[in-house]
Amino acid sequence: MSKSVLDSVSELFQPQLPTWACEFTPRHFVLAGVDSKRRRILSKTATPVSAGAVTGSLSETNLADSPGMLELVRSTVADAALKGSEIGVVIPDDAARIAFLSAENLPSGREERETFIRWKLKKSMPFDVDSAQVAFKVTGGHAGATRDNATDLLVTLSPRAVIDEYVELLERANLHAGFVIPSTLATLNLLHAPAEDVLFVKIAPGCISTTVFLKDRLKFYRRVPDSAIYDAVYPTIMYYQDKLMGSGNDGP
Repeated sequence: MSKSVLDSVSELFQPQLPTWACEFTPRHFVLAGVDSKRRRILSKTATPVSAGAVTGSLSETNLADSPGMLELVRSTVADAALKGSEIGVVIPDDAARIAFLSAENLPSGREERETFIRWKLKKSMPFDVDSAQVAFKVTGGHAGATRDNATDLLVTLSPRAVIDEYVELLERANLHAGFVIPSTLATLNLLHAPAEDVLFVKIAPGCISTTVFLKDRLKFYRRVPDSAIYDAVYPTIMYYQDKLMGSGNDGP
């Protein structure tokens, strides 16, 4: 049974993550591993993939050439001398949606919280939320709330078929997906957000994502396909200033 996108987003910050991870991009299959103490990189490689073989999508096949990708994964894993079978999996941002929610009275149980999230996002997602893979993280109290128990949530969703496509490919290569995560969220694990406001820009083939941290709390995410960097960044800065009431003198 495949795990959800970040089966819990908070699991990313736990110490027992797989020591190996891979990323599927439109241009490369990336594989890297660290030693058991997580202090030294054992191997890292980026194997080119054929055009159109990997395409992040919420509604269509992500891996157009599944047999070819399986052979590529197997050969890359063999060359890297990967030990064990558990691996972290990074998928294209276009294969998932990231959303932010606020709740006045968030249920205490995980199942009840997930039901609440599905209900809130049911009309705003271009896929069936009831059957989607859902992961979430409580990011803190809501600054503009009228009640003390108002809560902010970071939510990641993806159609179950999309996640299964990546997980099942790896299973055919005798690998187990320990967790699955969109590319930008994976990259943000490398960032130690300072106390001041920050704009984080990630540039990838065919996609630019912008993320805003307000006083070290993730508050906004935007993904723009095939855009000039100015066109991708400027609306985020305007949103930061006008909607998030950012006070940075030169933007976030």
